[in-house]
Amino acid sequence: MQITNIYTIYGAEPFLIELKRDEIIKDLKNKGFLIREIFFNNDSSFKLENLLRENESSLFSEKKILDLRLNSSITKENTEKFLDFCKQINSDKALIISINNIERLTTKKWFKEINNFSNIIEIKKVYPNQFKSWITQQAKLNSVNLKQETLNLIVEKTQGNCLAAIQEIKFLKALNSSETSIVESSDFEIFNLSDSILKDDLDTSLRIFKNLKNKKIAEPIILWFFFRELERLLLVKENPETFFPGPRTYLRDLKEKSYRLDLNSIISLKRELAKLDRNFKMGRADFWNSSEEILIKLCCPQFSSGKLS
Repeated sequence: MQITNIYTIYGAEPFLIELKRDEIIKDLKNKGFLIREIFFNNDSSFKLENLLRENESSLFSEKKILDLRLNSSITKENTEKFLDFCKQINSDKALIISINNIERLTTKKWFKEINNFSNIIEIKKVYPNQFKSWITQQAKLNSVNLKQETLNLIVEKTQGNCLAAIQEIKFLKALNSSETSIVESSDFEIFNLSDSILKDDLDTSLRIFKNLKNKKIAEPIILWFFFRELERLLLVKENPETFFPGPRTYLRDLKEKSYRLDLNSIISLKRELAKLDRNFKMGRADFWNSSEEILIKLCCPQFSSGKLS
């Protein structure tokens, strides 16, 4: 008999596995599983003790999600313990097993046996001829109703990159509109802002930024924008071969900008952004002034000690 509170997700695309995991977590939270604990096994030295303790009885137990992420196979000596844990898992626990990059996975004893009492979800690659329908499906999951022109534009901009497509969908969701067209989004000003920042063009960046403020663009969009650019700069800084969809000039400017920026500066700006996000949600920040300071530091780090007039 299949146990419905155990989910096993595997496939060749880590990001798609992550999306499915998030979807399951959201569903479980709606069912009252409000606590989540994450367990990693990054190598063969992984110990099960901490996970096994989750089955110990408690008078004050709460519904909990056990988020187990396997990047290497369960060892032979741990197989029986692991399978026993899964078979005996308490009803107030939900176990999600995400499996990445394990060779010959389907031949492993523990994987074969867990098929008997787990919801097995195989995540398959999204092929080019499936990409448009996949975006439509993800938009519906995020309660975003895409116009045809918007759907076509996302397909064109993201060029088969699922992560980039999800970012665009989340951007549209932040607009708080059930039906939105990218074409209508402030004449692409926020995308032009990206170009000016990467070129260290402070005057143009400030002009666009103030125009976005005057048009009362939602603050979450500005936060999303800064987070995306900082995250991409950090990834390119760590690996210059990292690829992002879009015009060649964008990728070129991104790489050149990451080369000019010090790694610690990028990390520091990410911390400032996280602090702004937290303070904004708690009503403790002058959002536009604080975000303008981040813009200036990102565009021209030499002015980080003070804001230009």
